Amino acid sequence: MSDIATRPVPSPAYDRTPDVSANPLREILGSEAAVLIAMLISLGIFYFVPALPVRMVGGAAFFALTLYRINMSLAMVALTAPLLYRFYPIGRLYFSVAEFIILCATAAWVLRDGLTLVRTKRLPAIMPMLRQRAVWLSLLFGVIGTAWLLVPDSAHRQFALREFRVTIFEPVLFFLLIVRWLHTERDVWRTVGAWLVGAAVIGYIGVEQFLFGNAWNMEGVNRVSSVYPSATAFGIYEGRALALGIVLVYFLPAIWRRWRIAAGLLSGIMALGVLFSFARGAWIGVFAALAVVAYLTRKRALVMSLIGVVAAALVALIPLTLFNVERITSIFNFGSESNTGVARGVIWSAALRIIRDHPILGIGQDQFLYQDKSYGVPQARLFTTSHPHNWILDFWLRLGLPGLLWMVGALTYFFRQCFQLWKRHAGTALGALALGLLASMVDFAVHGLLDMAYFTMDLALTFWLTMGLMVLLKRGVSGARD
Repeated sequence: MSDIATRPVPSPAYDRTPDVSANPLREILGSEAAVLIAMLISLGIFYFVPALPVRMVGGAAFFALTLYRINMSLAMVALTAPLLYRFYPIGRLYFSVAEFIILCATAAWVLRDGLTLVRTKRLPAIMPMLRQRAVWLSLLFGVIGTAWLLVPDSAHRQFALREFRVTIFEPVLFFLLIVRWLHTERDVWRTVGAWLVGAAVIGYIGVEQFLFGNAWNMEGVNRVSSVYPSATAFGIYEGRALALGIVLVYFLPAIWRRWRIAAGLLSGIMALGVLFSFARGAWIGVFAALAVVAYLTRKRALVMSLIGVVAAALVALIPLTLFNVERITSIFNFGSESNTGVARGVIWSAALRIIRDHPILGIGQDQFLYQDKSYGVPQARLFTTSHPHNWILDFWLRLGLPGLLWMVGALTYFFRQCFQLWKRHAGTALGALALGLLASMVDFAVHGLLDMAYFTMDLALTFWLTMGLMVLLKRGVSGARD
């Protein structure tokens, strides 16, 4: 049933799960379900109980559990990544749930490996990390992000510092934690499951908004936003998990029946959320991701499903056009800014004018909103325009030409590794997961040409989660350096 070695990659004794046979307390602590439930309860206490002393107890309990099982705490990041707008104030700073988990896990990592260093005078588990290309790739990204904090003027550097923290520093930490602390097949699938469950939960919230009339009426349709401030932001996050979930349904082996059923149910909820978001970029991104997988695999069932989706969309287009539903008909109105292509064209033209004046260094992180009005950055419609709605332009502007070249190189590396993993393990659960990760990153690359792709914390965490899972699959299969 398993195609990843069920034994952990060799690691120091402190990585091993303690013997649980000695007493009932250890038996409870040795139960994965019990530890995960305890983590959820302690997080809930820390974030939602008003009394500060009780909150501190919840936070301390979560840190203790993280210190005990760092690998399980990382699944909590995948689960709570969409809650980036649910902040907890600490002094003048505000931390989302995922940030708090990452900081706890990092502190636990320092303590555990620090004690090992004191005891043995060496860090045997860290040195192998430095022989992995993906780790050096992540560190290079951190260096670029740090250096580019000097690009914005001092009046706006505070915005760059915050974005650096939540989209570069902490997500790279998350990736390093994945590579360091996840070793087994159970670790991999636990984290994948948490990602899908978290996405399905926010999908369910979106569906509930649609059914009970709590959606935003825009352009003649009710658009749901779930826990996000906009339907578009919801669709961007949801699409990446949906692409992964659907691929698992089609490609997991038959003996993984429970996983296929679970992935199907979760994907169904996510699909309804994406549909009701009316985020057209999300529709395009997921379809393109599945189309790439269908092309690579020639899977008849998937090809026929995609043909069915196209046919259903064409049939639905007739009444929507007859009733002049603007969200759909605006696609064909090339004289209106409600047309996505026209609106994006205006934004892209402004971004290119900025790049013309700053071709090497760009303008720095989170600076698009503050550029001179002469560049023509539009601030109309419902929201201000704080990014160029295209990942190529976005990386070029925020991190200069080095940042753009880094992302192109990272995507090339990722797609090549996933393709090789799938070719080597086609027909297995590992091959299915490699295909799912590839599909999720295709959604990143395609949808990211039309909207935000990386520079919010949930999307940055998803990018590094996808990259980290790919590294684990490669390492777990062959034990070879990547």
